Amino acid sequence: MQRAIIIYGSTTGNTELLAGYIADGIKEAGMDVTIRDVVDVSVEDMQGYDVIFLGSSTWGEGDLQDDFVPFYEAMDGISLSGKKGAAFGPGDASYDLFCEAVNLLEDRLRECDAAIIAPGLKIDGDVVAAEKAAAEWGRQAVTAIRA
Repeated sequence: MQRAIIIYGSTTGNTELLAGYIADGIKEAGMDVTIRDVVDVSVEDMQGYDVIFLGSSTWGEGDLQDDFVPFYEAMDGISLSGKKGAAFGPGDASYDLFCEAVNLLEDRLRECDAAIIAPGLKIDGDVVAAEKAAAEWGRQAVTAIRA
């Protein structure tokens, strides 16, 4: 059975909530999923999973959440060939670089040779209001790789 991991960095709790909603959708699609805070995981841990979801909010001028930076840098040069991946994050559309962290994570997954299975999920504003949309995104991402 294929296994998925959701790795998130969360300062205010919004990305953590989003990770939980996405996990609900993944489980609904019938796939095992593990949720881990980025501070509790290493890049090598991704090798034990078939599908990798990375989540971070965007800070400052399009920066990753602070806890995610060392993990992102450690991903440089690793191979995720044969793995599937997608990125997600909350943000505020009033900023010029809305959810830029999602773009950074998606690009890094590509650089590591992971196949992107869903367009980045970018949630503007209230994460709780996006619960159903986030769960559906997770469900559709997993369903797409089984089609």
